[in-house]
Amino acid sequence: MYLLCRSLGSIPICACAASTCGTRIIVADRTTSTHGSRVHAHIGTGPTERHRRYIFLSHILGDSFCTWEIKIDETEYDWGAVVNFKKVSENIPGRKGARANPATTSTKVQVDLLLHVISEDASGDKEIIPKPCLDGQIVSVDSTVITHVSSVRLYCPNDLRQKDSRRGVYKSIKEVKKRFPDGPPLLNPVTDMKITDSDFVDIVKKIEQLEKKMYEHPLHRHSILNTEYQKYEEKVKCKEELAVARQKLLEAKSVLQLDELKCRKRVLRRLGYCTNTDVIQLKGRVACELSSADELLITEMIFNGVFGNLTPAQACSLLSTFVCDERSNEMPKLSEALSGPLRQMQDLARRIAKVSTEARLPLEEDTYVERFKPFLMDVVFSWCNNSSFSDLCKMTDIFEGSIVRCMRRLEELLRQMVQASKTIGNTDLEDKFNTAIKLIKRDIVFSSSLYL
Repeated sequence: MYLLCRSLGSIPICACAASTCGTRIIVADRTTSTHGSRVHAHIGTGPTERHRRYIFLSHILGDSFCTWEIKIDETEYDWGAVVNFKKVSENIPGRKGARANPATTSTKVQVDLLLHVISEDASGDKEIIPKPCLDGQIVSVDSTVITHVSSVRLYCPNDLRQKDSRRGVYKSIKEVKKRFPDGPPLLNPVTDMKITDSDFVDIVKKIEQLEKKMYEHPLHRHSILNTEYQKYEEKVKCKEELAVARQKLLEAKSVLQLDELKCRKRVLRRLGYCTNTDVIQLKGRVACELSSADELLITEMIFNGVFGNLTPAQACSLLSTFVCDERSNEMPKLSEALSGPLRQMQDLARRIAKVSTEARLPLEEDTYVERFKPFLMDVVFSWCNNSSFSDLCKMTDIFEGSIVRCMRRLEELLRQMVQASKTIGNTDLEDKFNTAIKLIKRDIVFSSSLYL
């Protein structure tokens, strides 16, 4: 992930973090050692590592050096010693000696390690990853493979070019492993490095708590962990792919919805609800007041004078077609005073469906007209004329609860009709709908409880 360095007087300090990405180890020509590493570390790479990597800080102090353990795929490199580190800039592909723009690319940190590996393959191919052996060689690895840093300190010889010096370091590492069979103690950034920043301390405590839970989990040392963890990784990967697919689906739907929005705006322009520059007209402001029923059709009925010659009871009966969701087996017996306005409403509905189809917004004409059911028109008209609720139940086969629900929704729609009438400044319509509210809001239909 990253390796940060800063200088504190003559003592450099580095912060190391781990990565789950793989790395290649290349044998380096560097054979000199760096004095002053005073830490012991454990590193590894690849998706085979099970545990989350933690951030550890290491001091570079005195005459000692870091030691690390490397694992590439299934090959164990055991513990090694850090002898040097340096920043490496990425080169631009195709241009020899050219470097990438430092403002857009990050600088990598290359760590030189003394590991027990074969320096070169028998074929002479330097790109082949070195194999472990009992002899020590200095190799260069990327800093992203660092996973753990220990507080154990070891003595570093001045010259590691001699084989005997490297073997001496190997013996020191073996002694450390012998003294700490469970692994060297990790460097504590709070107690060892005296980092007292409150945010950092909280992060360390959270890491310790999560690590404790992980180690105490029954599966941590279970024999099925290796196989089941791979299955879980595949499951997480499938979930991520599913999330990406869903996001692509939403993006595709948004494009379709954008096309539908353009068609709907075209319908509003042709019906006179807004101008070509999308400025809302009077019809548009009236439609904004209506949300309990079909805004376009009711607005067209208002501006075509459908409610002008109707009584409050007839207007209330006609508006019941917008709130009736039930279908009856018996067609209502409507008088001419009710059947005439119903035909006008259906003609306006067919006109809206035709305009929508012309604007490339498919709307089946018959289906649209059938959405407005007249099965409760005579029931509502009788209720407005002071009929009892028992009489209403005898007039239709629709359930009583459906009738009550329809009445309550109708009262809400009438309130919105009053606001729409105020918007256009028609006081006659406003008084008519207020009267209609008083006619239907009575008796058991609007009782707060049936047990009262």
